[in-house]
Amino acid sequence: MSFKSGFVTIIGNPNVGKSSLFNEILNFDLSVVTHKSQTTRDSIKGILTTANFQIVLSDTPGHVESSYLLHDKMNKNIYSSLEGSDLILYITDVKEKNINQNLIDAVIKLEIPIFYIVNKSDLDINYRLLNNDLFLDSFLISTKNKKDINNMINKIAQKLPAHPAFYSKDVLTDKNERFINSEIVRGEIFKSFTQEVPYSTHVEINSFKNDEKLLRIEGYIYVETESQKSILLGKKGKKIREISKNSRHIIEKMYNKQVYINFTIKVLKWRNDQKFIFSKY
Repeated sequence: MSFKSGFVTIIGNPNVGKSSLFNEILNFDLSVVTHKSQTTRDSIKGILTTANFQIVLSDTPGHVESSYLLHDKMNKNIYSSLEGSDLILYITDVKEKNINQNLIDAVIKLEIPIFYIVNKSDLDINYRLLNNDLFLDSFLISTKNKKDINNMINKIAQKLPAHPAFYSKDVLTDKNERFINSEIVRGEIFKSFTQEVPYSTHVEINSFKNDEKLLRIEGYIYVETESQKSILLGKKGKKIREISKNSRHIIEKMYNKQVYINFTIKVLKWRNDQKFIFSKY
C-alpha cells in the first residue's frame, strides 16, 4: 500500500471542540483548550505520522464577529488556512443552532471535500445526523471517546492522496518551542480568569534558554488597561505567581527538568494596534 500524506484543516464556530479534536488526534495537548470561546487565536499545524500515512492537521480560530483588528486577523487566518487543504473538517456540536454557512460556502467554492462532524454526542444521546449532499461524509462523535477519535483518524487517512511525508516522523508541529510554551501560559490565564481579562492578554516569550539541568523562560504578558494588570497581578502578586507555578509544572513534565519562569506585565492597547497584530499574528 502506498504512503498517504495530506493537509487537513479544522474549521467551525467558537467553542464547539475544534481544539479538543485537534489535540486528541495528535494525542498531545498542543492547542489551548478551555471552556471559554475564542481561545484559539492563531492557526496551528500538528503532524501525526504513522507507518502508512501522515496527517498535517491545522487548528484554526473560531469564526467571530469582529470587534477588534485582532478578530479581523483571526478570521483572515481561517480563510487562508483553507488554501492547499486536501480535506476540511467542519466541526459543530449537538447544542449549536447556527451553522456557519459562509465558511462552508467558501470551502465548496474551493472544491475541497468536507467532513461534517457533530461533536459532544455524550451530551445528547438522542441526536440524529441528517444527510446532506454538500459533505463527503458526516460523523457524530465525542472527543472524550477514544474509539470515535481512532475512527476519525482512519477516515481522514483514507481520503488523503498518495504522497510522501511532508515532515520527518519526529516533527510534531510547525510552531517553535517559544510559541508552544507561551500557549501553555496563556491557557493558564484563561483557566484563572473570567470575563475580559483572558481575552485582553497576549503572552510573548523573549528569552528561552534550555540548559542541561534548567530551562529559563522569560517574557511579557500584555494587557490593555492598568486595571487588568492589577487583576492579573493579584494581591501582592499572588495571581501571577499562581499562573507561573501552574505553567511551570506543565512545562517541567514536558522537558523533565527544572523550569524557571518570569513574566513582566505590560499595558498596551494591542488588539487594535496594527503593527503589533501583524507582527505577532
